[in-house]
Amino acid sequence: MAVFKNTDRTGKTRNVLRRGLSLVRSGYLKGLNAFKPKTHVSTKTGIARYRTPAILSAAAIVVLAGAAFGTNQYVQAHTNTYYQVMLNGKPIGEISSQKLVEDAVKAKSEALAKADSNVHYELDDHKVTYETVSAYKKQPDDQATLAALQSSLTSHAVGVKLVVDGKTIAIVKDKETADDILERVKEKFVPGSSEKSNSKLSVQALSYNAAKEAQPSRVVKSVSFEEDVQTIPAEINASDLSDPEDVYKKLTTGNPNKKTYTVQAGDCIGCIAQKTKVPTSVIYANNPWIQDDYIQVGDVLDITQNNPVLNIQSEEEVTQIEVIDPPVEIRKSDDIKAGQQKTLREGTNGKRQVTYRLLKRNGTMIEEEQLSSTVLQAPVSTIILKGTKVIPSEGTGKFAWPVSGHKITSYYGTRWGRMHKGLDIVGNRNVMAADNGTVEFVGQKTGYGNCIIINHNNGFETLYGHLKSFNVKEGQVVSKGDVLGIMGETGDATGIHLHFEIHLNGKLRNPTSYL
Repeated sequence: MAVFKNTDRTGKTRNVLRRGLSLVRSGYLKGLNAFKPKTHVSTKTGIARYRTPAILSAAAIVVLAGAAFGTNQYVQAHTNTYYQVMLNGKPIGEISSQKLVEDAVKAKSEALAKADSNVHYELDDHKVTYETVSAYKKQPDDQATLAALQSSLTSHAVGVKLVVDGKTIAIVKDKETADDILERVKEKFVPGSSEKSNSKLSVQALSYNAAKEAQPSRVVKSVSFEEDVQTIPAEINASDLSDPEDVYKKLTTGNPNKKTYTVQAGDCIGCIAQKTKVPTSVIYANNPWIQDDYIQVGDVLDITQNNPVLNIQSEEEVTQIEVIDPPVEIRKSDDIKAGQQKTLREGTNGKRQVTYRLLKRNGTMIEEEQLSSTVLQAPVSTIILKGTKVIPSEGTGKFAWPVSGHKITSYYGTRWGRMHKGLDIVGNRNVMAADNGTVEFVGQKTGYGNCIIINHNNGFETLYGHLKSFNVKEGQVVSKGDVLGIMGETGDATGIHLHFEIHLNGKLRNPTSYL
């Protein structure tokens, strides 16, 4: 028994075994002799002779069994069970507890997840197995095994692919970054639609101010991408990551190349829009320096149009309070000259609450539907007495188009923060009087170039600008349809056209309301 070498107990056991074996051998021999026939031997003496060797043999057996049992118990008490750790089928060390390995793997995985880095890493797929080992008086080196495990656990970079209609547009750090970019895209085209600013889309009632007047409300009912958008986790190279700002810009603009247009003779904003197929809204937005549609030959316009990778469709419900203009009741009077009128009663505005359903694409309305309209306050009509008494030098109050074959290139009203005071009209070059009247001014005015003003002697005046030449003189009485001059491009004008204005009692009016 080599395991007991050089111990006191080993020596004592050896002596006991030797004595036991000697007694067994002696007793055995004596036992054989006892069966030989003897003469004159009493039964008592024979029994006595036989008993002694048998007792010694039994004692030896007991001693041997006890020694063997004691030795086995000692070995078992000093035998340790531990585990051989296998990583992907290869041994890396021995460990006293499997939990130590599991905790180490978990700790490294959590450390990778929490690392403050621009790149996220995850552990590679490792297969950890164990083999049970038992050995006498041996203790595994846990620290060495855990150190070997740490150095053997490899990792890889991970990110999220932003995929649009099956095409990978960019790779970003994580899903949170990808979702944030997508929310910013929605917010750009549909303010208030992102989860941060409007976490729950729902119908909202009108709010009311201190005077209990209803206030407008806007509710975003739905926001969606036209394209199929996916965010897909993937194993990546760290160099594949894109800057979130660059991704946002690409999604919202498409990173278009700048496109310009140089103004040519005869151009106007509407003409350029039609020629280049660029909406006037884009031209105005890209060129804020344009005032009152005034452009000159040689001006360079930015007509770049964005081509976003992602397009946003949204549905909104807008409830607002609208003014109801008072209806106008016209009553004829022979006592008042034709073209003149008298207000018998001033009307008052009414109010109504209107709800619209708006469909938009990238923030631009493509469809409008009125859902409801409730009159809050009925308007009171205006009563006007209109004269029918005709005087040759006085207008009838009914205006004719000053150009035959007319086409409007720019309308009256505010456009992008600028006021256009009349209509820009192209057509036949002859410019005609819109109604009867007296020529009050023939000459040049700043911005209008060659200009004619007719007083219709009924409160109305009409102005004809940018003329090339005149056919009338100041003080001349003209009738509706008389040729006043030839259309031109004098003054602040780009391209040959007529600028036409209507004034009533010194105040500017929209010509389309009278033509």
